[in-house]
Amino acid sequence: MVSTAEAMRVIQRQVTVVQNNIVNASSPNYARLDQATLANRFNPDSESTSGGISSAPLISGRDRFLETAVWQRQTAAGYSDQSLSSLRAIESAIPVTADSGIPAALDNFYSSAAQLALAPNSDLARQGLLDRAQAAARSFNQAANEFGTLTARAGTEVSNTVRQVNAVATEIAAINAERKSNFRNVTDAGLDARLHTALEKLSGLVDHNSLAQEDGSVVVFVSGQAPLVVGEQAYPLATSFDNVEYRILDGRGEDVTRTITSGKLGALLEVRNTTLPGYSAQLDTLAQGFADQVNGILAGGLASNGLPPTQSLFTYDASLGAAATLAVSGITTDDLAAAGAGEPGGNANANRLAQLSSAPAIGGLSLAQYYGSMASTLGTRLDSVRGRNSSDQQLLLQARTLRQEATGVSVDQEAAKLLEYQRGFQAVGQVMGVLNELSETLLTMMR
Repeated sequence: MVSTAEAMRVIQRQVTVVQNNIVNASSPNYARLDQATLANRFNPDSESTSGGISSAPLISGRDRFLETAVWQRQTAAGYSDQSLSSLRAIESAIPVTADSGIPAALDNFYSSAAQLALAPNSDLARQGLLDRAQAAARSFNQAANEFGTLTARAGTEVSNTVRQVNAVATEIAAINAERKSNFRNVTDAGLDARLHTALEKLSGLVDHNSLAQEDGSVVVFVSGQAPLVVGEQAYPLATSFDNVEYRILDGRGEDVTRTITSGKLGALLEVRNTTLPGYSAQLDTLAQGFADQVNGILAGGLASNGLPPTQSLFTYDASLGAAATLAVSGITTDDLAAAGAGEPGGNANANRLAQLSSAPAIGGLSLAQYYGSMASTLGTRLDSVRGRNSSDQQLLLQARTLRQEATGVSVDQEAAKLLEYQRGFQAVGQVMGVLNELSETLLTMMR
């Protein structure tokens, strides 16, 4: 009777586990639990109670390999998601259509130079060239401002992402403390789901390695090197800005920026420290090349008074960025040197200005070709990242699906278990009924 009663308790425990599985079937990162049983030693010759079953430790369906696969795919998706978003924003700052942005401003300037060549002594044509020069300078200023805004935004997003990483680290440390406080919490399916939800969220932000400890806690390292969580203690990351780059410092104050190359944080660091400065430098090179070419041609010509011009058309401060500081000087229409040297009143210089549209300027490329190369490189990279992001999302979905199939809850399977346990419980109940009748019969006989 004792063995039978214990069997009923074991089956009741199995039913409770199944019930919990079904209730949590849709809970994020919940891994199926199974209540295993142990066959007790059976000796039919013993006068003491023997045989029957007892409960074994709960078995979690969690699979470390599948979890790691999901984290890796989540890290890759986090990187490509952020890269795609950042490159799309950069693309908007480098328009490639002929009727907007820098390409339109340059074309309009060259067209005004051609009009000046047709009427080199016309005040209207001269004023038109100055107006187009102003518009060209503003287009460079606007592009530089957009890059400045994108750069500042990327820096802010780096800081915000680091705060998100630290918030998750604090959450994991709190879960570690809960699991360590009671040995039963180590097998608590709810705590386990919360822990792995936090770890998966962290994997989207930054690459990490987590190691399970005997006390139920996990140790988490960023990029396999910098400790982020050890036991109940979180070691938050910090940001540092040296007026050039954003850097990431670990809990010991050591620079770990170069080790963070994946996840959302890795993409943001790459965009903020490498991609945006690179395109800004190219924009400055383009602005400086344009200004120097125009100023150089005008300096070699003659103004309306038949003398060399007294000042340049464009000014800029290279130390602050040619694109951001490009401006038209206080030059007047009479100071524009439309004529070539030795040809007062002519249009040789105006023709040279108009021909700049196809003249080699930077590395053997014309200004339009150089700008087109910038836009083409960005477009090629954007297409590559877009394809990579699509692939990463599919691989992440596959990894999650495989994990769910292997470790998640199947309501159909759990329902089948309930039927099995129900039959077992009924069978044990019948045995208990027979034993009760035998006991009553024996007691009646003894009376």
